[in-house]
Amino acid sequence: MSLFLSSLLPTSSFAMGSGDKYSDLQTGVTYVVYKPSNTLKLAPLNFEVRPCRLFPKKDVALLAGFGGMDHGIALVETAAAFNCTGVDHPVALPGVMINGIKAQVGIYCGSRKCKSSEFSHYGGEISFIAPGTKSLKATYIRVGTQGGFTLAQLIAFATGLKPVGSK
Repeated sequence: MSLFLSSLLPTSSFAMGSGDKYSDLQTGVTYVVYKPSNTLKLAPLNFEVRPCRLFPKKDVALLAGFGGMDHGIALVETAAAFNCTGVDHPVALPGVMINGIKAQVGIYCGSRKCKSSEFSHYGGEISFIAPGTKSLKATYIRVGTQGGFTLAQLIAFATGLKPVGSK
């Protein structure tokens, strides 16, 4: 299991009172928070806000899961200036565009000869940096799965991420 996805085990949650966890998180960080609008009909599994263990005293990181631990999608968001998520080493596949942003794609297989067509078997991730706004900094986003989803499905999930407050 990748370091990224294994970090999604439920621990704690974050709340500030609006009823929308993503909006509540936005009030406490300096980067743009993105909320999924296309969860592929997967139920929310967890929503966690964790301290940045790699850069103490920086913005917290968001870890959210959808579906289940064995068959689900994980979302991580952190300030782009300091990636709090650590580094996975998936095998690189050709990049994709997510809402006009060039994104890296990786597959979690043990061979350097992995193919995009094997994505649903091995699982993998998409990562990219979404731009900031006048008042908020850029966001590093990683969306991943341990398998059971095609690359097209993961792209659909990532494309459905919308800045909090947008329509």
